[in-house]
Amino acid sequence: MLPITDTIAIADDELEWSFARSGGPGGQNVNKVASKAVLRWKAAATLAPIPATAKARMPGLFPSRFTTEGDVVIQSQKYRDQERNKEDCLLKLAEMVRAALVEP
Repeated sequence: MLPITDTIAIADDELEWSFARSGGPGGQNVNKVASKAVLRWKAAATLAPIPATAKARMPGLFPSRFTTEGDVVIQSQKYRDQERNKEDCLLKLAEMVRAALVEP
């Protein structure tokens, strides 16, 4: 579970992961290790108790993160290892949802 607030959490089975080779410098492993993490979340079909108003605000707040189907795509290649990049993606998603929960 990805905790967003005390009452809102996103189930792990709603998160789809893929991994790719990271660009940039990385030493000997750069061409062998898939450390870039890509997270896809079907925001429209989520079972998490996110208010409808917050779901509606998210594409306006983060248009570059949404696909035409309404999925959220977040990627991270900040770190050299896959696990830290996964954590970075989860942190970005949680921050997005928290920002959308704030009433304008």
